[in-house]
Amino acid sequence: EALGDKLIHPFSDFLLHDIGTGDGIVQVGPQDTANKLRTVPLWGLRTKARFMHDLKSLSLENAISRHDGEAHDPARRFKELSPEDRAALITFLQSL
Repeated sequence: EALGDKLIHPFSDFLLHDIGTGDGIVQVGPQDTANKLRTVPLWGLRTKARFMHDLKSLSLENAISRHDGEAHDPARRFKELSPEDRAALITFLQSL
């Protein structure tokens, strides 16, 4: 009951995105989803030290900049933010 009827904000679309994994990470599932990963919720992000599906990003800035394909435009828009706005966004992400 304590956890029932609570509104949560996972900060994810939970969609499958084609990331074209050529990184050797084996994806389990049907062939049509072999190169797709589900968007991971951003809640709990503050507890992470490594980011992205391959855990190769050691900073949020690097993780954002590595987005391409479907996420190319959001990554570009992040780069176009002022330093103050980028810092504010990173601070927000680190609060999740």
